[in-house]
Amino acid sequence: MKDAKSKDLSELFNTITVRNVPADVDEAITRQAKATGKSKSDFVQEFLTATFGDLIGNFIRTSDLVALMDQEMARMARTELSEHVYDLEMTQAGHREFCRILGIKNNDDLQRIMLAGMPYLEIRAGQLRGIDSLARGNSLYAALLVNAVSRDEETVLALHRSLFNMIPEGAFQEMVNELRKAMRMETFKWSLI
Repeated sequence: MKDAKSKDLSELFNTITVRNVPADVDEAITRQAKATGKSKSDFVQEFLTATFGDLIGNFIRTSDLVALMDQEMARMARTELSEHVYDLEMTQAGHREFCRILGIKNNDDLQRIMLAGMPYLEIRAGQLRGIDSLARGNSLYAALLVNAVSRDEETVLALHRSLFNMIPEGAFQEMVNELRKAMRMETFKWSLI
């Protein structure tokens, strides 16, 4: 019985080896691991698990549709698409908030949201005009915003409080109502504020 349990657990985990890590990166890992009181191995394992356990981050980095729509959004916003594929606009915590607020559970949910949001990417691109460059994943972020905007005022306000609070409330409300008009939905009166 114990052997079967051990085998079951071993099938859930893999061992990887990373070679040729630059010395300065190795030193940074060593210092950060020490600061957290963990071994380098445990620190790197937790870091990799957090990074590649990020549903939205993984989808952004692997979806051909997101890559294509990012290029289109950059063109429509009259800006450049960032060359840095690892520099996403939002943090893993932000991605978890999107999932929590919108009830996203898997890649199928993200694919559905992305497809439904595509007709409104030009509006969101127009709202982003004037920025120096567009970070990768912005087309998915736009589709996630469109999904929230298509729901109720409470969901939109939760999104603003949690993820878009750097945008002044009035500007955010205008942005949301512009999207709702394009969706032929009644604009919010912002009665919950």
